[in-house]
Amino acid sequence: MALKQRLNLRLTQRLILTPKMRQALHILQLPLLELKRFLRQEMLENPFLEEEEIIDNLLDNKQLAPDYSESDNYNTSYGQDIQKKKDYQETLATYAPSLQEHLLRQLGLSSPNPILYKTAEFIIGNIDENGYRHCSQQEIQQILGVGKSDIYKALNLIYTFDPPGAGAEDLKECLFIQLKQKNQENSLAAKIVCNYLTDLEKKKYSHLAGIFKVPLEQIEEAVRDIAALEPKPGRTFANSPNPYIKPDIILIKQKERYEIIINDEELPILQISSQYSRLLQDEKVAISTKIYLKKQFHSALWLIKTVGQRQSTLMELARFLVEAQRDFLDKGKRYLAPLSLEKIAKSIKRDKSTVSRLLANKYIQTPFGIFPLREFLSHGIKTKKGKLISTKNIKAQIEDLIKGENPEQPLTDEKIAQTLKERSIPIARRTCAKYREQLKILPATLRKNPH
Repeated sequence: MALKQRLNLRLTQRLILTPKMRQALHILQLPLLELKRFLRQEMLENPFLEEEEIIDNLLDNKQLAPDYSESDNYNTSYGQDIQKKKDYQETLATYAPSLQEHLLRQLGLSSPNPILYKTAEFIIGNIDENGYRHCSQQEIQQILGVGKSDIYKALNLIYTFDPPGAGAEDLKECLFIQLKQKNQENSLAAKIVCNYLTDLEKKKYSHLAGIFKVPLEQIEEAVRDIAALEPKPGRTFANSPNPYIKPDIILIKQKERYEIIINDEELPILQISSQYSRLLQDEKVAISTKIYLKKQFHSALWLIKTVGQRQSTLMELARFLVEAQRDFLDKGKRYLAPLSLEKIAKSIKRDKSTVSRLLANKYIQTPFGIFPLREFLSHGIKTKKGKLISTKNIKAQIEDLIKGENPEQPLTDEKIAQTLKERSIPIARRTCAKYREQLKILPATLRKNPH
């Protein structure tokens, strides 16, 4: 058979993230305090960015704000102002980064391709303070429109980061990642974690020794290895000197309506420096300096615009959430309505990835407490009467039933499921057990009062 050469043209779509696009996505994802620190850092690095309250004082101070139209030493004045910014930076208190910041820094140093960076950044934005991921691989694929292999690569990249175990979906995965980082993925401890975690929790060591056909001492040694792992890899960061939660959105109830306030009190009010704007127009300034200044000028304009877009989009989101979850706000968790990312995205005319970034690691202050924005999301189950009821509503009912149980005769998963069915909620015993475990409530056999 003769070999033939063929020329084929194929069109493919590739995502290219420019530095500005990457910055915009990053700002969208940052919660309030992290955004504040980010903007402060940008002010130190970009001479065109000034805080509104500070600029008036600077202009009134002749030593800090010289009249450039009368000065011949432009480049020296420019250098002095830069030095003042550096001196100010050195006086700042040492700040311990959050878990997300710590992971994002490692992501930046790993230099992944644009799709991998976008996917990993999105995943990191959905990691809670304990280090666990709050989005499934299927949800990531649906929201970002990336392939399974891209998600696999992004997750495995994050699994190599510090702290070990961050990014896991559950305890089993968290512990296994830590063992894998220690090159113990084929160890007895790893096999117990992957297949017999429930037996481990119930301390059925003799049973495990029989399964693996090893002496009890080996099981106990494996248990010690597992006990040395960190079940909450983000705990170190959560216990940092900066544990405060600042809500991005504040709700104030006034009679029959809610007033929505986007919390920007912590943020510096940015504006373009008039001093450096004059330098751009001055013919005596060196061309090389002007090129640098022009670049910084456009960067400052973009940053101010991007922060404004973040705040306005957050307001749109807040208005929709208040309208969609009014019963939840008025009456509590049991009245949370089923609500998906898709529905929010469609209602506020944004794509799902934008909505997910807006919800990530941000909080809302309500008249009855501060909640993560993701608390407003919930899947639904159709009752026998045809009404949708949220899974969080069901979990609240399970929690209430267990709180009110007789400690001498705790409710089994079967009994709880039967009670819910009597309330027209069709739920299987397995589903009930899954929800109970997600609520971190022990099974009935371990809840029973031992007298």
